[in-house]
Amino acid sequence: MHPPSGVRSRLGLQILFDFNDILDGVEFAREHGFGVLEINLGNINFSRQLASRRQRERIRAAARKARVKLAAHAVEGPSFFIPSRRAVKAAVADLKKTMDQAAEAGISRVVMHLGFEMYYGHDGSSKFLHEAFPEWFERSVTGALDELKRYARGRTRLCIENVGGFRFGFVHRILDRLLGQNLGLCFDVGHVNTLSSAKRRKELAFFRRHKRHIHHSHLHDNLGTKDEHLAIGKGNIDFLPMFRLLADTPALLVFEVRPKEAAVECLGYFDRRIGPKL
Repeated sequence: MHPPSGVRSRLGLQILFDFNDILDGVEFAREHGFGVLEINLGNINFSRQLASRRQRERIRAAARKARVKLAAHAVEGPSFFIPSRRAVKAAVADLKKTMDQAAEAGISRVVMHLGFEMYYGHDGSSKFLHEAFPEWFERSVTGALDELKRYARGRTRLCIENVGGFRFGFVHRILDRLLGQNLGLCFDVGHVNTLSSAKRRKELAFFRRHKRHIHHSHLHDNLGTKDEHLAIGKGNIDFLPMFRLLADTPALLVFEVRPKEAAVECLGYFDRRIGPKL
C-alpha cells in the first residue's frame, strides 16, 4: 500500500549512460513503476534530441501518455564563479536555451549547478577569488540568478543543487533573498552526507529553513567519505528522516544511481523499508 503522502508517485530515476533515446527512458520508467524521469544532458544524444522541436513534441506526448513527470539535469561545467562577465553570460545563455527546450518538451524541473571556483596558493594556504573580491562576485552571481529566475517564469522551475559554490556563505545570503516563484532548490541527500558534522548540520538547517522551496531531490547513498552514488541502503545514510522531510515538499524524488538496475533496486528498498513508515 502506498503512503498517503503521495511520495511513491514522485519517485523516479535519472538516465545518463544506459539509454541513447529519451523515449526509451520514458518507457523504462513506466514499465518499472517510476513516476518521474530525470534526463541528464551530459548524454550527448539527449542534448541532440532536445535540440529538435519534433523530438521535443514526441517526448512530451510520450511522457504524458506514460504518466511520467519529466525533469532535466543541465550540462555540468559552466561556472558562475569565473571572473569574467562574458563567461558568466555564456553560462546564463546556455541555461536559458535549456529552459526553452524544457518548456516545449514538458519538463517541469531543470536542475543546475552553480559551478566551482579556482583557489590559489597564498602564504602556505589557499584562497578563493571571491574571498579577495567579495563585492564583485556577489553582484555577479546575484545578477545571473535574478536574470535566470525571471526567464524561468512560464517555462520551467530552475532548481539549484547543493554542490560546489552553493556552499559559499555569500551564496546562501543571495538565495535567502531570491528563492521563490520559479527559482528553487535541488536537495541532494548524498552530497550532504559527505560533509563534516558541523557543515552537515548547517546545510540541513538551510534546507529545513527553505523547505517550501525544495522542488527536486537526488537520492543516493555513500559511506560518508566521498560521493559514491550507491543504491540507497548500501551506505550509512538514514533515509527515513530524509524522506519524512521531503514528503512535506513538492519535490520530485530521483534516485541518482547508475546503472538503471540500481534505481529499480532503490524502488524496492523504498517499498520494503521506507514507504510503510511514512
